[in-house]
Amino acid sequence: TGLLTTAANRLGETTALGKMSSSKASVLLATEPLWAALFAAWLLDESLGWSDAAGGALMVGACLCNAAAPQEVRALLGIRTRPDEDEVGPL
Repeated sequence: TGLLTTAANRLGETTALGKMSSSKASVLLATEPLWAALFAAWLLDESLGWSDAAGGALMVGACLCNAAAPQEVRALLGIRTRPDEDEVGPL
């Protein structure tokens, strides 16, 4: 079982990640615990609590913020920048 669950998984994951952009791969890897929890709830009848839902929402929110342009995130959060600040500078 170790060969199937670990080695085959790593081979498939490495092959698939090599065929996509690094930004998509980072989102996929960052949400891996979320997918594991959802599949455990679906396939194994594991129960998920409010803290699990909150953690999943934070992970999805972080991925969305990472994928969005900095100006969009600032506008959504109501953060104003000074005119002399660079676009790539700190929030």
